[in-house]
Amino acid sequence: MLQLQYEQQREVQTLEAELAGLKERNEVLSEQVDRLKTPEGVEEAARESLGFVRDGEDAYVVTGVEDPELAPEAVNERTRSADPTETAWWWQALDLVFGVR
Repeated sequence: MLQLQYEQQREVQTLEAELAGLKERNEVLSEQVDRLKTPEGVEEAARESLGFVRDGEDAYVVTGVEDPELAPEAVNERTRSADPTETAWWWQALDLVFGVR
């Protein structure tokens, strides 16, 4: 009985963490959509993604330099969902006691 209750509590905790992460990701994506609904946002996206330039502008491509803001780790840190495997030590101890995971 106690083990079942514990397992259910852990499942709820895992699902709540996943939901919080998904809500955060949804908020980030919603902000991106709102930005792309503006002329400035469309221009910014066209410049960054497609390399568009205005008449009279010159475009230069610099290679060998990585923008830390665009690195996969930075993007993942801003948009990643809560990792249910990153649990407190006491949850891990109780998992061992109850044989969870």
